[in-house]
This record gives sequence, structure tokens and C-alpha cells, in this order.
Amino acid sequence: MNKVYIVIVNYTKYKDTIECLESVLKLTYSNFQILLIDNSPDYLSYAQLKDWSGNQQYEVATEFNTIVYPLVEKPVSTIFFDSENEFRAHLATLDAKIVVIKAQNRGFAAANNIALAYINEKAEKSSFIWILNNDVVVEKNCLKNLVSFFDSHDLNHIVGSKLRFYYKPQLLQAVAGRYNKWLGSTYHIGEGEVDAGQYDDFKLGENNYIVGASMFIPKLFLTKVGLMTEDFFLYYEELDWVLRGKKQGFGCALQSNAIVYHKEGTSIIGSGDAPKRDTSMAEFYSIVNRVKISKKWFKKCLPTVLLGVLFALTKRLTTGKAKLAKEAGSTVLNVLFS
Repeated sequence: MNKVYIVIVNYTKYKDTIECLESVLKLTYSNFQILLIDNSPDYLSYAQLKDWSGNQQYEVATEFNTIVYPLVEKPVSTIFFDSENEFRAHLATLDAKIVVIKAQNRGFAAANNIALAYINEKAEKSSFIWILNNDVVVEKNCLKNLVSFFDSHDLNHIVGSKLRFYYKPQLLQAVAGRYNKWLGSTYHIGEGEVDAGQYDDFKLGENNYIVGASMFIPKLFLTKVGLMTEDFFLYYEELDWVLRGKKQGFGCALQSNAIVYHKEGTSIIGSGDAPKRDTSMAEFYSIVNRVKISKKWFKKCLPTVLLGVLFALTKRLTTGKAKLAKEAGSTVLNVLFS
């Protein structure tokens, strides 16, 4: 049974993370280790994770009682590291089921790279890596089905899950992403559609990529392609990783029977249950990184991408988001002329 390293990043949303962990710990495929990086600006999440790992009475709110409950028996085998330096000083003793590392927030890619660097150095060649968002709940057979993909395919693949909306689980969030290089924009294939199996045999094309909420790769990918690029901070890092992988001969594929319920994006379909979020940081990086990814990979498309960015900035100027527009516009100029 090949070992799987599950990499999860938490940023303040410890309730989501704990719900995710409860579902992950019930996976039928048991040979895995969780590497959890806490990027939060304070120690609240870190303290709550400690409490949860040793407290059988810890309450977990969920829409998926049949997946999350009964709660796993506590204490859970967990090692906590107060800093990245402490983590690196103890790499030889990481035998717990869950390893939690308190880190400075240098972005999503940098957080993942803390775990990926360890995996690249210590893991066996036969290992797999599952990059998983913290705001998800996974079905019990999800990991078993992801691993089984490679029973009939070679290792030169990046594999995605079927993502459904957490608050409306009959609807698809995505089976894959599609990138429009002329606009610098991304789209989710299947988003908002009732899942009737219409994408179960979906074949990803050249302009498709695996959505970062659930990316499954063999260690061979890490060996050949390397760590995530940390230039993007938030958004487009998974697309950049996929594009780098394609240059090394890795294709993208969907494992449609690996089901993940994802909270992100529920506001798009108007769920009354989805919590409202401050989107300013997300908007900033979606604008700036649209230009970064285009400059890096599709320079000939920059003129049309910039027209779209200009429209996005103008829209924010006229809708009460002048500060965001000015900061994003200034950063875009720095990206273009750096």
C-alpha cells in the first residue's frame, strides 16, 4: 500500500479544518500522513487544533453528519511544531498521523512548499501527494479511488477529484478548470450543474487544468517539476504548477469517483447558508496574478489580458472599491515593468 502525504493549509478557519480532518481520518485508504500548515496571523487556530486532537468532547459543526460523525477517537496521534525552524529540526521523528506546523503567512504556495520540501527529501519514490483545501469534506473512498487511478495509468499524470458544492451537494463546483489565455481568466467546467454523471468520462484537454482544491500527484511529479512557484501568493499557483508539469510530460486527468465537497465559491450560486466573506484580497490577487501568469506563459496574449484587467479596475473604481483598484493597478504596473 503506497503511502500518501496529505497537505492541508489553514488560514484562521480552524472549524473548517477540523471538520475536514474528521472526514479525512475516516478514509478507507489508511496509509497516509497529514501535514497541516497553519498560516494564521495568531495562535487561535493552532490552540483549537491542539484542543481538538486530544478532546473527545470537541464539537464539530457539519452539514455532513454521515461522513464526519461519529468523531474519531481521541487523542489523535499528532505532533505540533511552533515554527518552521522547529519542524525542520525534527524531520527524522515525524511518525505521527498528523503533523501541524505553525508558519508565517507567505502565501498558499509557500505554505504547501514547507510540506512538499519535506516530502521531496524524505518520502519513498512510490509515494503520492494529495494537495487538499481545508474547507472540504471528503467521501470515505475518495483517497482509495485516487490511488487506484494509477493501477491503470502511468505516473505521468496530475489527477483531480469531482468537486461538488458543500452547501448544495447535488451540484457540481468543478470537474476541472479551463484557462482562457487571451483573457487570462479561469472557468470551472460543470459549475452549477446537477451531477448526473455527465462528466464521469471527461477527458481534459490542452487548456484544462486541475482545480487546486484537490490535486493528486505521484512523487515523480515533485521530483521532475519541483515545488510550487511562490510568486503568486494566492490564486493561479495550481495553474502554474500544471503548466510546468505539462512541460515535463505530465497530463491532467479526472477521477470522477473521488468525491470532494467544497465550501469555496458557494456565493456564486447564491446559497443562503454560505457565510459572507471579505473578497478584497481575493479580488486583488485575481487581478494581479492574471497578469503574472500571462507574462510568464503567454506573452503574446498580454494585450487582450490587459484590456480585461483595465475593465476590472474600472468596474471597481465605479463601485466603491477605489482603494482596491489603485493598489491592484499599481501592482500590475510593477509586474509589467519588472
